[in-house]
Amino acid sequence: MTIHVEGENIESVLFWVAPTGTETWKERELIGYDIDGSDGWSLSWEFGNRKFHDHITVQALGMDGRTQANESINVHTLEE
Repeated sequence: MTIHVEGENIESVLFWVAPTGTETWKERELIGYDIDGSDGWSLSWEFGNRKFHDHITVQALGMDGRTQANESINVHTLEE
């Protein structure tokens, strides 16, 4: 899976996965980060045969050291 991010004035981008549900942020797992936006902000993640019922959150950290922006993607594995 590859996730591409578009943004401005970004210092780094963090990519998290957390279970679906309420108040699960403390159960999140950092799956990668990008600290070099010269080639665009992205993450390529080899997740194997993992079954998903999760949120993937992209967290952009601003150059001022304080600004943050978060966007989440819901991912679910289809059962066959």
